Amino acid sequence: MQPDFDSELDNILGPRKIFHIMECEICGFDEIYFKDPETAQQIGVACEGCHYIKKFDF
Repeated sequence: MQPDFDSELDNILGPRKIFHIMECEICGFDEIYFKDPETAQQIGVACEGCHYIKKFDF
């Protein structure tokens, strides 16, 4: 991942672990789902190719 994209992930999602990776339907890049390292709850999804980050608010 690009350094600036990693910084954005840090700012939006905070600490995280990769939960699942699949191919992005839009750009074909990796779409990565993240979970909280302590609670194991899903916290968001991101695609570096689309420059898309979404935080899940439950």
